[in-house]
Amino acid sequence: MTCTLVINDVPFSLSMMRLGKLQLDPPLFLAPLSGITDYPFRKLAREFGCSMVFTEMVSAEGLIRKGKPLLKMGEDEHPISVQLSGSNPESLAQAAEMAEASGADAIDINMGCPSKKVTDTGAGADLLRFPAKIESILREVRKRIRCPLTIKIRSGWDGDQINASEISKLAEDCGVDAVTVHPRTRDQWFHGQADWRIIGQVKRAIHIPVLGNGDVTTPTLVKRMFEETGCDGVMIGKGALGNPWIFALNNRWPIEEGMTIFPSLEERKRVIERHYVLLQSYYGDQEALKEVRRHILWYTKGLQNSASFRSALLKVKEKKALFDNVYSYFDSLKGRG
Repeated sequence: MTCTLVINDVPFSLSMMRLGKLQLDPPLFLAPLSGITDYPFRKLAREFGCSMVFTEMVSAEGLIRKGKPLLKMGEDEHPISVQLSGSNPESLAQAAEMAEASGADAIDINMGCPSKKVTDTGAGADLLRFPAKIESILREVRKRIRCPLTIKIRSGWDGDQINASEISKLAEDCGVDAVTVHPRTRDQWFHGQADWRIIGQVKRAIHIPVLGNGDVTTPTLVKRMFEETGCDGVMIGKGALGNPWIFALNNRWPIEEGMTIFPSLEERKRVIERHYVLLQSYYGDQEALKEVRRHILWYTKGLQNSASFRSALLKVKEKKALFDNVYSYFDSLKGRG
């Protein structure tokens, strides 16, 4: 079964992706971003067309200690995958069971986080150095849950240890349902250009779905990743910051007459207001104000004369003053496109 997207007014067809019993159409995913992809952000991404969201990374040990409240899943955001971090097979399996029992539609094991705080515990990208440990983890988790199991990996630990294809084959043998590949090594962190060729290599090496991730910031790049790598789905992380329109993949949002700004200022204003409503409902007034302020910096990135606006925004303490600043700034841009 295929779906047709429209990118730069050109139809583009791709196959719907299956993940266990889940049918994901279009196969576009919101990546887990620590401290960012909370419920309001995930909700907004879903409203724009994202077919599946992932929670922020959850420590398996922390989940076991603190229980369900750590998951923070909304009842209206299914399908949703819980991403777990850890290095102990039993702890990860127990946490996966807890997440599935709490309503997770899939479980993802993080094997790509480059943070020293994570890798020093043997979790995240550090796992890529120890295939035997990965096998123990995946076999134990697979035995304990019925929902789809996925992993998110990097191309390897460093330039001398590029083993994404080998790890993906191992994962497939252990019963994993899909693999997400971020084609940078741990040593690269998020620097340099992602090597999409590695995504293609993984796709050719295994028979389960492969999700590509890395340097996808526009609908055109989404299309290129599908075409150049043959991947089954695209996971978007930083490219979605201040840019939920990337999940719509159609570039048919209203453009103001005489403007070259896309999306239009009115559309940006509408989405900022919507994002605030979601944040306010979830966090309350004060926390929502703090959260929306940093998102507004992303929503206005690249616009003209934004430096003074951004500086003023950081000093705002009240909702009315914040939105007055936003509206005044957008009014100042009209006619400049």
